Amino acid sequence: MVGGGLAGLFTASELVAAGVDDVVVVDAAEHPGGITRTIVEDGYSLEPAAGSFSLPHPVLSPILERCDIDVVPARGASVRHVFVDGRLVPLRPGPSALLAPLVSLGAKASALAEPVRGRRAADASEESLAAFLRRRFGAGAGNMIAWLMASGVYAGDPERLSAVSAFPLLEALEREHGSLILGGLRARRARSAQTRPGPHIPVGGMTALAESLARSLDGRFRGGFAVDAVSRVGGRWEVSGPDTITADVVVLAVRPETASELLGEDFGGGAVLARSAREHTVAQDDTRCSRARHGRPEPVLVVGLGGRGAPLPEGFGLLVGPDEGLATRGVLFESSYAPWRAPEGSWLAKVIVGGAGGRVPDGDDESVVSVVEEEVSRILSSELEPEVGIVVRHLDGIPQYEVGHRAWLGEVDAWLRARPGVYVTGWGYRGVGVASLAMDAARLAREISVTSTG
Repeated sequence: MVGGGLAGLFTASELVAAGVDDVVVVDAAEHPGGITRTIVEDGYSLEPAAGSFSLPHPVLSPILERCDIDVVPARGASVRHVFVDGRLVPLRPGPSALLAPLVSLGAKASALAEPVRGRRAADASEESLAAFLRRRFGAGAGNMIAWLMASGVYAGDPERLSAVSAFPLLEALEREHGSLILGGLRARRARSAQTRPGPHIPVGGMTALAESLARSLDGRFRGGFAVDAVSRVGGRWEVSGPDTITADVVVLAVRPETASELLGEDFGGGAVLARSAREHTVAQDDTRCSRARHGRPEPVLVVGLGGRGAPLPEGFGLLVGPDEGLATRGVLFESSYAPWRAPEGSWLAKVIVGGAGGRVPDGDDESVVSVVEEEVSRILSSELEPEVGIVVRHLDGIPQYEVGHRAWLGEVDAWLRARPGVYVTGWGYRGVGVASLAMDAARLAREISVTSTG
């Protein structure tokens, strides 16, 4: 296993649980977790990458239990906010969110007609997220919902993101129920309050979670192992680094472009994988073209602001609407839903800056903090006086599942099938969330364990 981030750790855990004992995870970093790490400064705990995940979950929950990882529910996290037209609008969970004052009355009326709109033809061309939601809810509500979904998960451009790849549940609801609203209501009724998923947080933070995963592997994690190349030699795979590891199977739990580089020219250079960072013209909306770069990351900054007092609202956080002209894309109210992330009597906000179509403030960390502080103060109508400003110049960016991503993924799968024993996983492929990584880990473990025991 090349890569000791969550994707690699989850896959290794699933393999061991499936009875594949001869597993080793290597990573250039000394410590496990990859981009998943907790930054602690003056008593404030900032999670630059994912800091929570939805539970219960059919795959993630068993992994966490198996690895003795304690989690707690996020406090009051069902309440979200949107900053639009210069004001902060709270959103409550459920269909009532459609009635929030985010769009005009006419746009709301069009959105409420969504259940009577028919299904799209099964053989219709792939849609962008924005096109899909405009078709379902009308232009006004569809554009707003698409922007918020794209911002909240990918910091992405809804006109470029693929609906089916970036948010596969949308297509499933339309296909199975003919309506997103009706499908969502039926799914909600089918779950009891006890089994309804909600945001949870690992006790001790995401660094503690990664360390627990590695510890549960019982010595199978090997840090400080920078891989130079992965090659096929004599019917087996060689992973070259400080020394050489030989294996029947190698899993590359790294970005597609990194996987391509590791495979090298002798193995065809991983040309299909490398294409994740190149531009391709694909049809979109049946009438126009978009330049899609499959899995191409969008750079963002994460800024942690912390200080005394309690200026943050209750709830999980806020997203900034599409026409506000701010560098800030969203704000998570860390100390509201996870009070222990700030010292007693203090607050902590995690601010997402930049992303697709966004701007990143120029200058050093102090300049960035100054801009972000002013914007968040304006959003919250509260003068912030942070004592701590932590800037994380982010983590290579968030992969973008743009229109054409599913077709590219099919090419990747076909390319890999022709090269037995090599697999890929990670947030460049089948989902950027923690639960998505766990799902892909389970998928891979099933494939590899059948091959290993067959």
